[in-house]
Amino acid sequence: MKALWAWAQQRFPALDERHPVAQRETRFMPSLMPDWVRRFTNFWTLVGFAALIHGVLFCVAAVLYSLLSPDLIPLISPFLTPFGTPIILAVLHTVLYWALLFGVSRHMAHSFSCELEAQRWSVLRLTPYSSDTLALVKVLVVVRAWYGVLRVLFALRSCALIILPLAFAAQRSREAGALSSLDVISAATFLVQPFTETFMVAALSLLSAILVQQPRWARLCAYGALILSVGALNGLLSMWLTFNAPMGALAGLLLPVGHWTPLIVTAFPPHSVALHAVQTFVLALTTVFLPLLIGTIAFGVSLWRLRQLA
Repeated sequence: MKALWAWAQQRFPALDERHPVAQRETRFMPSLMPDWVRRFTNFWTLVGFAALIHGVLFCVAAVLYSLLSPDLIPLISPFLTPFGTPIILAVLHTVLYWALLFGVSRHMAHSFSCELEAQRWSVLRLTPYSSDTLALVKVLVVVRAWYGVLRVLFALRSCALIILPLAFAAQRSREAGALSSLDVISAATFLVQPFTETFMVAALSLLSAILVQQPRWARLCAYGALILSVGALNGLLSMWLTFNAPMGALAGLLLPVGHWTPLIVTAFPPHSVALHAVQTFVLALTTVFLPLLIGTIAFGVSLWRLRQLA
């Protein structure tokens, strides 16, 4: 893998972090990642933190167990079992997921809008690099800055795929070996989703920065594009699941946490193979193909606009 990456850097110099523009960008750009996010770019640190929170909640739940009314006991019961740590990891995953999207959006908008507002983009164009290469190098600097979060999210999702589908299969009295190709596609969709949505958000933020060219307003426009795009895709998927999938109205609760939808729907498998195939297609469409399409269009328009500004 390292040899392949070294070959790619030689073949495409823009990928090399030692590229002059990348080194300049790293020095020029302040660190826009919060310290608490940077601490959670290590998977085992995140797991240890979740276990620590679970331990605290376990002690609190044990003390309050006999003092609470019977109606409230189910709320604290999970923290009296080993399942408390996975629940807290799921919450931390959600926090990290939104921190990633908003962080990439802010970083991208800040990087390009500051250059354009101060008219430094014209100075960069005097270098022997094309506008496309300059834009790609700047984008890769942002990606490298947030790659640690993506890696942790991928690790958490891989662990979730190992644990939850097997639990759902046991609940439905299905054997783990009975997984179909549609289940494999759904699992792959779940793993790829953070990368596709990050690409879409980065491209929309880049386009916002180019169109607005004022850092504060560019960030606001980028946040708006993030909320509208992710919210629209989550809403489209939740609406389809509400009217067509066995989970029904429960799908509406997944609107703010659409990044968990590809995994949660495995607990409510369709009864027919045809409906299962359609559901898998809709999942892939809203979490992979549409974000890639939107991101590709936004990135292409951004490159075209940067050529016009050069």
